Amino acid sequence: MDQPEEIELQTFIKQFHRDRVSVRKYCFILGAGASKQSGIPTGGELAKIWLDGIKNLYRSQYDQWKNEKNIDEQNPAIHYSAIYDKRFKLNPEEGFAQLVQIMDGKEPSIGYSVLAQLLTDPFHNVVITTNFDSMTEDALFIYTRRKPLVCGHESLASFINITSNRPVIAKIHRDLLFAPKSNSDETSQLAKGWIDALTQIFRYYTPVFIGYGGNDGSLMEYLEKLETLSNGMFWCYRNADGKPNERIQKLLTNQKGFLIPIDGFDEMMIALNEEMEYPLKDQEILNVAEQRVKKYREQIEKLNKENPASETARAIELANEKSPRTWWSVELEVQTEEDLNKKDNIYKKGLNEFPDSIDLYACYAVFLTDFLKDYNKAENFYKKALSKNQNHFYINGNYANFLNRIKKDYKAAEKYYKKAIELDPENPDNYGNYGIFLHTIRQNDNEAAICYSKAINLGTINPIIFGNFAQLLIWKREFPNAETKIYEAFLFPTHDEKQIYLELWFYRFANFYNQYGDACYDEILKLIRSGVRSPGWNLKPNIELAHEYGHPHVALLEKLDKVITEDAPVDILPDKP
Repeated sequence: MDQPEEIELQTFIKQFHRDRVSVRKYCFILGAGASKQSGIPTGGELAKIWLDGIKNLYRSQYDQWKNEKNIDEQNPAIHYSAIYDKRFKLNPEEGFAQLVQIMDGKEPSIGYSVLAQLLTDPFHNVVITTNFDSMTEDALFIYTRRKPLVCGHESLASFINITSNRPVIAKIHRDLLFAPKSNSDETSQLAKGWIDALTQIFRYYTPVFIGYGGNDGSLMEYLEKLETLSNGMFWCYRNADGKPNERIQKLLTNQKGFLIPIDGFDEMMIALNEEMEYPLKDQEILNVAEQRVKKYREQIEKLNKENPASETARAIELANEKSPRTWWSVELEVQTEEDLNKKDNIYKKGLNEFPDSIDLYACYAVFLTDFLKDYNKAENFYKKALSKNQNHFYINGNYANFLNRIKKDYKAAEKYYKKAIELDPENPDNYGNYGIFLHTIRQNDNEAAICYSKAINLGTINPIIFGNFAQLLIWKREFPNAETKIYEAFLFPTHDEKQIYLELWFYRFANFYNQYGDACYDEILKLIRSGVRSPGWNLKPNIELAHEYGHPHVALLEKLDKVITEDAPVDILPDKP
């Protein structure tokens, strides 16, 4: 038999990278070996365990069964399905239960982090696997936050669309939760839906096999019947296991494919990572987790603040009492207290209890800034927090806001805004806050508009960002886009920042008077008389534009500006325009 050609891993990797220019697409065919380093046994390892179980269950019948099935005890992997049949013949549910137990709680290994990034590229966005586990889709969620199309049953195969940029995961033996196929009858034939889908995929994608031993009848038989693929195929095998069996080598010879020796799935993917120049994901994972925790806590805190005497607040208090005590327990105690001195004492006791909590430092810094106006002490706590973790993404962002709004140290503020974005580039608030800085301090409206757009595209629900973007668009005379942003800002109500709604109604009254008329003035008065102001905000360009476009109440707009931004007496305002 002719032998397939063998190439080094680095040769394949360099070609893989170069093929990006020629728009050659690759798909990945994963077997159980790809998940071994994630703590999931291979098919061969499971077959060996189950073979030992058969020996114990069928002691007197074992040799007869082994001879009838031609079981090779030295290579049980090739008899996986027959061994599974016999081991769980008395109770098929036990087999499923064992698979669930084996895969429960497993996390994708480092190699899957690289694969996930590869799958976000539309040139390499398809995985075909005989595995039941969820390592690939878990990795996509953990490392890229991209949602794949997971076809875990043959009835879903028709949904595969090779023209889509979305990552696709085709589980030809089904997902663990969809009655996975393990016995010989189920794995001997490939469902027609898969045949049609795979034929379409292989027409455009070059397959790269990793961790697949070809021991199931269905996929291997399908591959053997394939017409010659125009781009061939690449088959990776572990050095420690030796070259694949003759059946695989014959397939590769017929398809003019190549063998690639590798040390393991993770090692191969890390080598690919070096060529593709993907960054390591450790900091991003930490940032995403911290951001998720932050949002969770903010939602609890919001419910707690809205009505401290409510049943909801009481339920939160009880849940807090039953939870292990952390720095956040201190923060929730602070929120239930109204007296500022008592709040301060709670923080001080908490800092003694949790002296290494940078989150508590940051919360105390905000309290010192917003309530006690002790700015020097607040800055000290920001610095203490950052000295313990200079890469804490939201503390960098909060400190940037402090330097901007309180210390007026704009050079330092810009440094920390940029660092917050660098640390967490998927956080919309980082872009929004930097956009406000660029808009109001640097007068760099073009860059500010880019930041606002990024914040909105990343899914911000912060009405301040929409509102400030609206003002910038008004200044640029992009009135239809500005009105859209004002409308969107009103979709996200906030209880803490009512000044943004005062600004929004002012924009409508000043710059969209023909659409909204005097009704805007009524809304403005309500907010002003309830004590809402926006000190220091620049409304003068809006007034200049209103004058240019013939607004009938320019003098009133100027009075409103003095009340809103300079806290002039309310009695200078008439009840009606």
